Amino acid sequence: MNEKKQKQRGFKQGVELIYKYRFVLSFLLLIMLVSFKISGSSMGCWKLFLGDGESGIRLGEPRVWRSDEWGTLTPLCFRQQYNTLGAYNRYSQTLGSILTDNMLVYGQPSWDILTLFRPFYWGYLFFGSERGLSWFWCSRLIVLFLSWFELGMLITDGQKKLSVMLSVCVSFAPFLQWWFAINGLVEMLIYGACFVLGSNYLVSHAFNPRKIAVAVGMAVCAVGYVLTFYPTWMVPVAWGFVPLFLWVVIWKFNRNVLRRVDVVPWLLIFVITAAGLTVLAVTSWDVIKAELNSVYPGNAPSSSGGTGLWWMMKYPISLVSRFSMNELIVENSSIICFAPAGVILALWVIIKEKNKDPLLILLLGMNLFLAWYYCVGIPKWLAKMLLLSFVNSNRGPQVLGFLRLTLFVRAVALKEKAPKRWLAALAAVISSAVPMRLALGFTKYEPGGLRYEYFDTAEKILVVWAIIAVVFYLLYRARKSKYTMAVLGVCAVVLASSIWINPVAKGVPEITKSETMQQIRDFVKEDPKAIWLVADMAYPATNIPAMAGADCLNTTQTYPQKTRGEMLDQEGEYEDIYNRYCHIRASLGSKTMLELVSTDYVEVTLSPEDLKKLNIRYIVSTNDFDEKIAAGITNIFTESGIEFQKYYEGAQLSIYRCVY
Repeated sequence: MNEKKQKQRGFKQGVELIYKYRFVLSFLLLIMLVSFKISGSSMGCWKLFLGDGESGIRLGEPRVWRSDEWGTLTPLCFRQQYNTLGAYNRYSQTLGSILTDNMLVYGQPSWDILTLFRPFYWGYLFFGSERGLSWFWCSRLIVLFLSWFELGMLITDGQKKLSVMLSVCVSFAPFLQWWFAINGLVEMLIYGACFVLGSNYLVSHAFNPRKIAVAVGMAVCAVGYVLTFYPTWMVPVAWGFVPLFLWVVIWKFNRNVLRRVDVVPWLLIFVITAAGLTVLAVTSWDVIKAELNSVYPGNAPSSSGGTGLWWMMKYPISLVSRFSMNELIVENSSIICFAPAGVILALWVIIKEKNKDPLLILLLGMNLFLAWYYCVGIPKWLAKMLLLSFVNSNRGPQVLGFLRLTLFVRAVALKEKAPKRWLAALAAVISSAVPMRLALGFTKYEPGGLRYEYFDTAEKILVVWAIIAVVFYLLYRARKSKYTMAVLGVCAVVLASSIWINPVAKGVPEITKSETMQQIRDFVKEDPKAIWLVADMAYPATNIPAMAGADCLNTTQTYPQKTRGEMLDQEGEYEDIYNRYCHIRASLGSKTMLELVSTDYVEVTLSPEDLKKLNIRYIVSTNDFDEKIAAGITNIFTESGIEFQKYYEGAQLSIYRCVY
């Protein structure tokens, strides 16, 4: 018995040491991971296109469906190292004199004052592409976990187990793991949590030098949040933090220690934030204007809600996604928030236990308001005033899960009593049927083309329902200091649903050790002003030259560049086609044409005259490209005085030089 107690005491002491030195240990872990170039990127998919180079995947598998990460964002970040205007220049060449601003849409690392507000890109600047990618992935995951643990400690009044549970639920939410690198969602959650934590420090401590550092950090969070530049998620995530911020500045305001001088940090936050946003507006105004005036996404219809019912609680899908993998799972994934358990627990605390906790009421009110907006809708004028007009009814409910997590964690932290076992079991079975019904409804009635029969057998329905019901039962029975089983159950379900999503990769040898990529880098170094083209290959292959720093006609257009389009369309006939964010597939033909294939996909056919006018010097294509041109368009281009010379043939791709 004494031996058992000693082991328990030793375990508790170990946990306390980890807690005490959590920041130091996290920093050491980050240094180790970056040193070994560890990331969760799916860049391993490029081996399918290049055919050479080693595989950097050490565990799991790269996710082809996350092409916006490995096919767009990461290649564009890698381009910056080889930028022909200078390594990590804010601008890159697009068709010679046309420059692309790399700061906002699919923002990339650059030596620019605004990058001070993007600390997760600093690794690229100091360590290069491979370790920069590792810094980007690992630092964000570690900081996200730490920031939400600290937020949990604030929400739960210092209850460590619940705080760990909240951090696990957020950091390893299936939805977040699928979208980990894209659209700034991780940054939004980090910056929002840190801003709330910083606010809590400013209103509860007397003035001291540390407050200045906290204020600077909060300003970085504020500007960094704006730099994510994805209103569809920025707005609902921000509303999710509003109850926490109000609770901190109103109910945790310590009048006993605060003096007039304590207004200084808040003024500093305002000044730095205003300065950062002013620099952004002045230097990126053309990009902002182009994005707002674009056909897509700028002119997407504004929303007033009312169509998000089937998106509200489809998280049971994430419990079976490992066994029902398909290309729609990225959109169909969710945050496992265990709704409506949070609402039921909150009502139990407020009504049954008569605890009118301000934070719980604020969280419950915001939860119900946003649920009303997504399911029923509000007047358009009100939606515009609250900025919810930017939020469509499928993207919004996906991030509502973070607010629901804070609600049920706060409720469990406050709950003093538990219902009888039979009542908790009955409530668990009935309430868990709600998300199951909505998840089943989503697979049958969702009108946006994202339907998939995840629950194709009765066994899947019953097993998932049983799992959710058991976790609900543990949550309903949980109460202050007696919730270990609930914490373990919640964490087990979340981790089992997400830990496998992203691979563990060591570096990107698929790119750095690819002979084909090395050849492109060598050609770019020899002729940095040359314009490239990827012919007869679809996205994401169209971004291959860009990864090596090449100025390529059909690199993904991250925001509309009218001058770029007008070079192929002087009459403005196709403006609606290229006035958008889009991927561009190119081919050669007798006549120049532009065709809109889908919302973000454009097909361009180049005539001999326009090939000359654009001064295309190099073409990347498959190894049988010369056979294609010989079979179809050789005469057309030969008669125009154009010759295609094969400069290099790799495992799957060849490089041709256009001789005029």
